[in-house]
Amino acid sequence: MPSEVDLLRSLDDEPDTPSTIDIRKAMSSGRRRRARRQAGYAGAAALTAIAVTGTSVAINLSASPGPVAQPAASGAPRASAGATTPVTPAEQAQAVRAPEKCTIRKLKAPGGAPMALASGADPTGRYVVGRTYPKAGGYQAVIWDDGKGREIMLPGDMEESLRDVNTSGDAVGWSYVGDDKNGSGPKPYAYQDGKVVKMRAKGYAQPVAINDAGTIVGAEPDGSGLVWRSATAEPVRLPVPAGTREAQPRDIAEDGTVAGSLDSERAVVWGPDGQMRELPKPTIDGRPAVSTQAFDIRGDWVTGMASPERDAAAGPVYAVRWRLSTGTAEVVAELRDPADKVNAQGWLVGIDPKGYAVLVTGKDTVRLPDLGKHRPDGTATTVSTLSDDGTLIAGHSDDKDGVIQAVVWRCG
Repeated sequence: MPSEVDLLRSLDDEPDTPSTIDIRKAMSSGRRRRARRQAGYAGAAALTAIAVTGTSVAINLSASPGPVAQPAASGAPRASAGATTPVTPAEQAQAVRAPEKCTIRKLKAPGGAPMALASGADPTGRYVVGRTYPKAGGYQAVIWDDGKGREIMLPGDMEESLRDVNTSGDAVGWSYVGDDKNGSGPKPYAYQDGKVVKMRAKGYAQPVAINDAGTIVGAEPDGSGLVWRSATAEPVRLPVPAGTREAQPRDIAEDGTVAGSLDSERAVVWGPDGQMRELPKPTIDGRPAVSTQAFDIRGDWVTGMASPERDAAAGPVYAVRWRLSTGTAEVVAELRDPADKVNAQGWLVGIDPKGYAVLVTGKDTVRLPDLGKHRPDGTATTVSTLSDDGTLIAGHSDDKDGVIQAVVWRCG
């Protein structure tokens, strides 16, 4: 069952009105989004090895990962979706200049929907995915390609969303579908080559991330973490230590490494060979953190949160960044809540102590403008994505009327 932390995190990309469960478990943004909107729409990373025991299976997550598309330089023409230059996140991180300023633009919602949000993007920023709210209580999955949105018709007429997309424009998400035997729940879907693909699952499941190789990670409601080698493959359960109540995979790197948590208390990664390792706990006020969670991974970097309390919902939380190659963990003081995304440079986006959305590059902190009026409690704007070159960020922000809108920031 989801913990209180997960339920708070699930409110990351929602208008602050009643909703069913959402798959992006963003505790930090969930806290920010307790304040209710008046929009009027409902719903609307040396690592410590852990011996893997119990009835788990060995899996390989690294079958031929695809190349990372080299983002076009500012002002240069963008290559087509299939024209990618093979370059790893580490290589790309060596010669990228940090942005100094960002401007905001609303993403036009297809079909004239009055509300929209962005929940994921590919590493170049070309493709952005999310959903719109075309009517009261309604949901519609959407993908934007270079700013032009189109509706993706997932089966079912309840809650739905696309959660992540790769550089080929292949996306994953879920839709709530009811049946006579099991009630209703999230069914996993992929959008591939212009078609909706029903993913395999024994019952309900929620995919959360896809890499350029087409490997997908997600979870079942019973607490099992899943890996699909492709959109049409049978899912394989991620191995966990005996006694684990819930595996919580959150993101997948290009080499197949999966970042996530166990029981909302231990940040872990599953390597490309399927072996699981616990991430080191950072120091908070001179003492090791008690609980940690990992949410995002890109190249050498993992981000998440740490707390001096076992139940993070009962105490303060801190943004954390891990570097896999060095086995180090650091608290990110520039952010008030856990980072919302990390890129190949190790740059982060999130909310600062004054409630502003920011890009943290290590050298500088760049403030991202709100679409409408700023609120110091941090509820006005949420950032969800960050391109590898730092020039394109997506998320959602309240407009001047307090209505949530999908937005992109262009930085340079």
